[in-house]
Amino acid sequence: MNLDLAFEKLIKGQAEYKSANLALNLLISRLQRRYGANKTPTELKSCLQEMKAFLEKYSSLMAKDIEEIKNL
Repeated sequence: MNLDLAFEKLIKGQAEYKSANLALNLLISRLQRRYGANKTPTELKSCLQEMKAFLEKYSSLMAKDIEEIKNL
């Protein structure tokens, strides 16, 4: 599955994921609240970019999480 679609599901609250990594859990919660307050395509795109940037920056630490998110 496309990782962008999985991120979109997470941000829209259509899928749930709990990581052992607190920072990732906090990011998901914050992006869900931010999108929930302003459900526009622009806001969704902004949230997706932030999620991608975070996972790219910490990809070496998040490899297991990224694989699990792909399967959502």
